[in-house]
Amino acid sequence: MRNYKMLLVFSLAGGLLYGCNKDEVKDVPTNAPTEQNTNQQAGDNVTDEIPFNFIEFSLDVDYTATESYEVEYENKKNGIEAKIKDERNNSKIQGDEAYTKLEPLLKQLTFDSTTPNDEVIEQVIKVFNITDDFQSIEVEVEFADGTEKEFKRLK
Repeated sequence: MRNYKMLLVFSLAGGLLYGCNKDEVKDVPTNAPTEQNTNQQAGDNVTDEIPFNFIEFSLDVDYTATESYEVEYENKKNGIEAKIKDERNNSKIQGDEAYTKLEPLLKQLTFDSTTPNDEVIEQVIKVFNITDDFQSIEVEVEFADGTEKEFKRLK
């Protein structure tokens, strides 16, 4: 009886771990920045060779209490993860499909850790075609040099 309980626990834990990993990008570009190579490159001043100047990007736009638009991009040592959740259009995509949609948008973002808050928010609004009826917008970024920043605008 005890062995059956242990088998059940391990089976459930394995399923849970598998389910949490569905947003991982499988078709990773060879020149994508990772936490490991950007830290090395930041010291060598060769961060120009990576497609984005950040390794993490999070966007949260609230339109109403029940409608939001969320984007998450993360490129760590263990791989790239990407998610897009759009409650207005009732869609949620992740993994390769999300990365394919995000890559051209993220490439258009040119701000860095010294860019003023308003300029970052304006750039994100333009690139992601955020409609003007939002209530709040929040952008969290970890740059290739390790700097973490948060940018916000409330209406």
